[in-house]
Amino acid sequence: MTQHCVYRLAGGLLVLDLQSDLVEVGSRVVAPLIPLGQGPAAIPRLEPVLEVDGAPHALRTAEMAAILESQLQGPPVADLGAHRYEITRALDLLLSGV
Repeated sequence: MTQHCVYRLAGGLLVLDLQSDLVEVGSRVVAPLIPLGQGPAAIPRLEPVLEVDGAPHALRTAEMAAILESQLQGPPVADLGAHRYEITRALDLLLSGV
């Protein structure tokens, strides 16, 4: 598993792997990526809008959860490592308020 890679879960939901590659405990911390227009509008800075498969998706950081690593099957759908700053900034706001 690679931090900042996007995976499609069995039900079709896209999730972003948020966990450092240095931590291997059998689970991964992920957050859902929801297409814009589905659900409430993205909250600026807390829920960055990132492009996956040519379409904008909101990263729902407040909905992050740990899932079994085995649920992240198949190759990654995308690598959002280029958006590391926006992703980390959103997590900092959620966890530290800064």
